[in-house]
Amino acid sequence: MNVNKQIDNFLKIRRQSLLDLEKAVEGLYAIGVRFFTPSPDGVPDISAAQSLLPRYEKTLEDFEWKAIYTDKTELDQYGEKQSHFGDIDMSKLDKIQYISNFEIDTQNPEKRLVVTLNADGSFDFWNCGDQKLKDELSKPVEGKKKFILFRRKRETFTAGVGVNLGKANITPTGEKLTYARYYLGYECGKKKIIVCLYPNGQMAIDNDAKEGQSKKVSD
Repeated sequence: MNVNKQIDNFLKIRRQSLLDLEKAVEGLYAIGVRFFTPSPDGVPDISAAQSLLPRYEKTLEDFEWKAIYTDKTELDQYGEKQSHFGDIDMSKLDKIQYISNFEIDTQNPEKRLVVTLNADGSFDFWNCGDQKLKDELSKPVEGKKKFILFRRKRETFTAGVGVNLGKANITPTGEKLTYARYYLGYECGKKKIIVCLYPNGQMAIDNDAKEGQSKKVSD
């Protein structure tokens, strides 16, 4: 038995596994996945590619909505109590905003991402959205509108490799990964616009998106 050859082979497997793990983590970060890793004090460590604000730990939301009324009063999703889309008074709505709980590297004084849907159907974007998206959605739309606001969230509970009496076995690590998408838009006659906000700061029009239950999976 050539033990040295066996060692070299296992080291090669180990090295490739570490490279694959690094590549996978970098890819998940780039998409906008949040990692919740157990810590000794019982409070999970949260890691992400973006600079998460302390508020994220309270709400666990990448974006929070805010309704601003024509009389300048506001309704926050997480104010004194948690509000829901049905709590918004549409009769006096001036605009709805999605505001990020993370910051980006920018020279602007406001470093969060802000997407605003005005009552006239026009969108405003701050620190986000490419020029094509802005040009397409910056104009008012005439007619009565039905506003759209919802979130889709995926939670994945992972398993890791543990060692017991020298034998490898799969044991739960308690690690949780989350990935959420946030939708804001309207319907007006035959026209429908839904903007999808991704947790990595990217945005796109997704008019086929439908509200659904959050998804929990394990790998």
